[in-house]
Amino acid sequence: MSAGRLRVVQVARMADVGMVRVAWSAEWSEYQVRATGPGGRLVASYFTDDRADALGTADHMLAELAAAAGLPA
Repeated sequence: MSAGRLRVVQVARMADVGMVRVAWSAEWSEYQVRATGPGGRLVASYFTDDRADALGTADHMLAELAAAAGLPA
């Protein structure tokens, strides 16, 4: 998927923990959920055609990043 063809739906950032981004691709008719850690390294990537699934997965990824950094979810 080309980054130029994605529309950002949701972004959640936590200082020193990472970021989770949900984007929609009209061309592929699917959502991309990406979790990046400190420094922008890719931690996880997930694709789905269901918006609720994408947003739920994003919440789960953010909680996992916070737990890995020793923060409460």
